[in-house]
Amino acid sequence: MDTNEKLTAANIRYLLTMKAFAAADQTIRNSTLADHFHYKKSSIHAMLKHLAAAGMIEKDESNIIRLTEKGADTADRYQAYYSAVDTVINQGFPDFQHRENAILAFLAEIPERDLRRLVQQ
Repeated sequence: MDTNEKLTAANIRYLLTMKAFAAADQTIRNSTLADHFHYKKSSIHAMLKHLAAAGMIEKDESNIIRLTEKGADTADRYQAYYSAVDTVINQGFPDFQHRENAILAFLAEIPERDLRRLVQQ
């Protein structure tokens, strides 16, 4: 993914999840993500292949997944955007049940150059 390529809601979800696992010093493997998301390993494999090709993640010889510097930087930025949007939605719709899906869809649809304004205020 170059800087002009949009991230999908699924890309963002994976990056934020892997960021959280890394922050908790949890080893990340395909099976870790499959268990977390309740997805088939083939779906996990396809997304990880895409993220690896984009330079966001890498696997070591033990198949442990790590965010690259690019992936970690991207996850950090999107975590800030996510938090900003979450604050607004929580204020206006505190009982909204599907907030995560709505936020991820929003983040995927707005160009990052515009999302930056959320955290520059």
